[in-house]
Amino acid sequence: MITQILLQQTIIMFALMLLGLLLSRCGMITEQGSRDLSNVLLYAVIPCVILRSYMSEFSTEKLRAMGLSALIAVIAFAASIAVAYLTCGTRHRIENFAVAFGNAGFIGIPLVTAVFGPEAAFYVVSFSTFANLLQWTYGIVIISGKKETMNLRMVFVNPVFISMVIGIALFVLQPTLPTVVTGTIGYIADGNTVLAMIILGYYLSRVQLRGLFADVRLYLFSALRLLVVPAVTILVFLPFPFARGEITLITLIAAATPIASSTAIFAQKFDQDYRRAVSYVCLSTILSVATLPL
Repeated sequence: MITQILLQQTIIMFALMLLGLLLSRCGMITEQGSRDLSNVLLYAVIPCVILRSYMSEFSTEKLRAMGLSALIAVIAFAASIAVAYLTCGTRHRIENFAVAFGNAGFIGIPLVTAVFGPEAAFYVVSFSTFANLLQWTYGIVIISGKKETMNLRMVFVNPVFISMVIGIALFVLQPTLPTVVTGTIGYIADGNTVLAMIILGYYLSRVQLRGLFADVRLYLFSALRLLVVPAVTILVFLPFPFARGEITLITLIAAATPIASSTAIFAQKFDQDYRRAVSYVCLSTILSVATLPL
């Protein structure tokens, strides 16, 4: 049943990505337009997704589950970073970043909520937050090759971290929010999947499809991200008795997502091969239609 829902959801997301591709090819989305959509997604939609996930009734059981999800997320990232470093080292900087970090925010959250319901985003937030923290510390050093580029301020002054702190406060303090507020947050959060995939569709329109599907190197590193990382993550989970059940499965779905869109953003920011990074993001996203259900 879960596999069927995952397959349906990934096909829907792929169709939305093709819509973004079509809109771009028809000139209806420009480069500036894609940047504007990315800003809407990053600064409004994803924070609302996080806030909505925390807007649930408080219980000590949920609090323990949140702590458990954070611990499981740490184990999952230890696995992905180890695979990335052992296979790519520091010579292949873009590839190292690409293998280490999946698209948990843009793709993981929609997939998890489609399978387990909106409340399941509560358990993906820990994974997304760790991804954000690691990308702005370890990730920046890997992709730039310079330790001085690490910006700790950006780790804590960013929409994901801030919305998580506010969300935890809402969960623990349980204030009564007006229906207008909760309804607005819900409507904004609902735009996550559509906007994320349309933006990825724009990225896809920027690369040559013939070159995308003909480059063996792209398949190799996409396979590391989509197949090897989830497989190693499962093996790493095995010795831990607490790494069982729904929370672990939710984390595994997030860990199995394709290469993060931030790979292209960071590559562009630190003068790496931006087009190659975009190719990794696009091809792994297309291949994930098959690998995520698997």
